[in-house]
Amino acid sequence: MKKLQFGYHMKLTFSDYVKNHRFSLKCVPHDNDLQKIENMSVEVYPDNVTSEDEDSYGNITLFGYTNELHNSFGFDVKGIAVTGREEYEKADELHKIGIFKYQTQKTKPGLRILEFYQKLDLKRFGSATDKATAIMDSLSEAFQYVQGITDMETTAEEAFAGGCGVCQDYAHIMLSLCRMERIPCRYVAGMMMGEGLSHAWVEIWNEGRWIGYDPTNHKLVNDEYIKISNGRDSEDCLVNQGIFTGNVSQMQEINVVVEEVFDEWNNRIN
Repeated sequence: MKKLQFGYHMKLTFSDYVKNHRFSLKCVPHDNDLQKIENMSVEVYPDNVTSEDEDSYGNITLFGYTNELHNSFGFDVKGIAVTGREEYEKADELHKIGIFKYQTQKTKPGLRILEFYQKLDLKRFGSATDKATAIMDSLSEAFQYVQGITDMETTAEEAFAGGCGVCQDYAHIMLSLCRMERIPCRYVAGMMMGEGLSHAWVEIWNEGRWIGYDPTNHKLVNDEYIKISNGRDSEDCLVNQGIFTGNVSQMQEINVVVEEVFDEWNNRIN
């Protein structure tokens, strides 16, 4: 178990002033079996009318708007996460898991992923966890981490055909392969120690448990991770969505800090 201090900063800078800005944000981690969130503060700027709700996947979503002219928009989320409370997250009832078996437009396999899947020969493995581990192992060898090649719209097939990408691409490809095996699995967005940016990984369902796999770093998810949201793919976990009035270009800045807190409490539990 770890005590992690986190800060998530996102800022959009517009090339000119905009107004009538409506937005939804999924940037707030919440309590679950793996983590407990403490001392959290959330600041959205400019000052907005903001409300909070949960989406159909249990993610905290902030809704708001501002009508005033502004040339930047962003948020800061800070707090403490006590992580590693359990080894896995308990799954919902079985009838709620089925949606995670099916491919989406982001994970739908094409020729390259289909060829890769056939070579994996996953029939030799009995459990979903063994299959997921084999998929992660093989993906680690076949795909490389390179920034700036893919973007938010890149599909699993497009990324895999290019041979490189970032954590979102690793997660989409692993989801595609797991779903070809009819393993329920979901995309997870969050934070990780040592990253500096937001991170993405995969959870697979096995015998009433959600088990986290990080194909980017080729390891199981542990107490170094803070979960923010989950869904069928990255589209369900978009940190910022919105519309506004104004013909502008925009530049995004993201900075994530996750550091372990060492104090008397932390020393007692380790």
